[in-house]
Amino acid sequence: MARLLGVSRQAVHQWHKAWSDRGIQALAPGRQGADTLLEAEQERELITLIEQGPGLHGWPDQQWTLARINRLMKERFGRCYADPSGVWRMLDRLGLSWQVPAVRATQRDEEVIAAWRTQVWPRVKRGSSPVRGVDRLR
Repeated sequence: MARLLGVSRQAVHQWHKAWSDRGIQALAPGRQGADTLLEAEQERELITLIEQGPGLHGWPDQQWTLARINRLMKERFGRCYADPSGVWRMLDRLGLSWQVPAVRATQRDEEVIAAWRTQVWPRVKRGSSPVRGVDRLR
């Protein structure tokens, strides 16, 4: 039977036991996965807090980390994950990415960046480093 259904023998055994113990209702599809740590309203509030930026919550830079978000959850809602990977999975489920900042750094200077790209980078790429002795290291 297991091969016919494309499942393990253990799965068939568990289904049969559930059917024997509790009837056909035991085989009805149900909600999968663990319960969420925060309520839906708390998750919406957390998104708002994250969008405000880490500076507003006491961190000196504009970078969210999983540990910081976990700490924010603990301080605000009294709940946190034992492992930061739980934060990552929650952010993924909420459609947020912890890898790419939503805003640019406040210190970012587009003119300086453009000058570096056009003047410094071509020299570095060619190997004519403006720093003395760097060419000898090759």
